[in-house]
Amino acid sequence: MSAVTKAKAVTLVKPVKAAKPAKKQKNRVAIPAKTQYELWAKAGGRCEFRGCNKILYLDELTKARDNLALISHIIAAEEDGPRGHATESKRLVKDISNLMLTCREHGKIIDTKEYEGLYTVELLRQHKKEHEDRINLLTGIQEDAKTHVLIFQAPIAGRPFGIEDSLAFQAILPKYPADKDCLRIDLSNVAAKETKENFWTFLSSVLCDEFNQIFNHRGKHFPHVSLFALAPIPLLVQLGTLLGDKRTVDLYQRHRLTGGWKWQDAPEELHEVFYEVSVPTQHNAEGDTAIILSISGEIPRSLVSDMLGPETNFYQLSAIEPGLDFLSTRNKLSLFGYEFRELLQSIRKNNGHEKPIHLFCATPAPVAVECGRALLPKSDPPIIVYDFIKESGGFQPALQINDCR
Repeated sequence: MSAVTKAKAVTLVKPVKAAKPAKKQKNRVAIPAKTQYELWAKAGGRCEFRGCNKILYLDELTKARDNLALISHIIAAEEDGPRGHATESKRLVKDISNLMLTCREHGKIIDTKEYEGLYTVELLRQHKKEHEDRINLLTGIQEDAKTHVLIFQAPIAGRPFGIEDSLAFQAILPKYPADKDCLRIDLSNVAAKETKENFWTFLSSVLCDEFNQIFNHRGKHFPHVSLFALAPIPLLVQLGTLLGDKRTVDLYQRHRLTGGWKWQDAPEELHEVFYEVSVPTQHNAEGDTAIILSISGEIPRSLVSDMLGPETNFYQLSAIEPGLDFLSTRNKLSLFGYEFRELLQSIRKNNGHEKPIHLFCATPAPVAVECGRALLPKSDPPIIVYDFIKESGGFQPALQINDCR
């Protein structure tokens, strides 16, 4: 090789610069084991990020068991971290009130500086509180909080309805379901097959048969029942007579605004007046006896007197402000039950035990069921329950119930 060639070869070789030392990372603060155990217990071993609830000790795909959790800070451990603070970061670095148990996905999101404005201290504290309150509630349930959840559904004006088990299970908390699935009486596929002549008789028969198949098994007891029902008024009243008042029954109302079934009771309502009662000044023994319930809407007396005659004895129980959304709290339902039983007591003295009572209802489903439960098989006469016909704007007799003769 010539000298020129050697020189060119040498100039092509560039010296290798020494690599810069890696930036030393700040050591993460070690959370005491005692605090970690407490946080795992309060979180129930699940991610506390709202809407996640992922199990953190088991991989859902591989079924491998491992610690899949991160302990995330609400106020960052460092002042320059997400939601960091000049004094609070240091003070709360090991405080369990500032720690969330999360899955790795949501722990990464919480620990990303660019999401700091989206996941604020206030919001993450809400996530933590909601989750830990729910875990505390569910794990604190005792055996006597068990209930059998019954769903009853039948088409109303030809429209079928579906009630989801999950919505019922959410509504009964802090009670818990005695069975994995809800008990169910569903007449959705029965109604369309029957003719108008035997419509109500047939549905009544099917309801009784299905009820007996569930509740009259030997050796099986149903001390507490939670009922979720959407069905025509006559069938709801009959279901109430089947349930009776010998077992404890919680009734639930579907709330139109939320689509859910959970009661939102307000303590301040306890002493408010929601109903008014009207009875005849003198009971006419020659006239029929009618009960009018105007709760979700108003029933004019003229509709009833046109059917039963001018000598009708009217006993009326009405909401002071009737409406489709009237029955918003459990307290209003309890107060209705009290007022209705008092009304029946007054009717028993005047009407006797044999003469039928004509029942006209504009009520939510739980109220109709409560009417049936309030009837005494041996003391009250047969009850003729009427159905409202939208097309004609009037009522027609549907079922005769509570007839022990």
